[in-house]
Amino acid sequence: MRTNRTNLQVWLLAGGLTLSAPLCKAAEDIVTADHVVTAIESTFGVAPGERRNHTKGVCALGEFVGTPEAAAYSRSVMFSGRPVPVIARFSLAGGNPKAPDTAKSARGMALEFKLPDGGLQHMTMLNTPVFGAAQPRTFLDMMIATKPDPATGKPDPEKIKAFKASHPDNLAQATFLADNNPPRSYANSAYFGIHTFKQVHQSR
Repeated sequence: MRTNRTNLQVWLLAGGLTLSAPLCKAAEDIVTADHVVTAIESTFGVAPGERRNHTKGVCALGEFVGTPEAAAYSRSVMFSGRPVPVIARFSLAGGNPKAPDTAKSARGMALEFKLPDGGLQHMTMLNTPVFGAAQPRTFLDMMIATKPDPATGKPDPEKIKAFKASHPDNLAQATFLADNNPPRSYANSAYFGIHTFKQVHQSR
């Protein structure tokens, strides 16, 4: 389950980071997927053939059986009651392929369901109930602020402090990670979807 720059750009666009801005915004205020990928590469480096973000991970195979009760709320064939094969990838946030499993960073769970009709259903989740950026600019600035100082090999504490002071939308996730991480394993983490689903009511 590896990805390249193009696939990561698609993930960023599909996973909740709408990298766009109103027309009235100045060009320098617009954050693009390329800006974010470049910042990630600058902060963590590039591991050839590996993902840029959530680089360290492990895959698993399994199956999913939807409950009949759920079929009343969704037309998806996932809830047919028959087993659906699943590929899962559990991962650590960030682009360090050698990150310690005890790191206080968000854990990810990505799922690919192989549906009976030949289609695929993807889900992406984190073990934090909030994301660390309400705006694309926050995510980009976080990558820039956490870039290691060449002299120390670690992020500059003053830059981190300035980032936190100027980006309050990062506080909720940072607080959650400080209070609840690391979990004992991927298995005992609760995962929260980063997608939005519409519920459509139809008269019978």
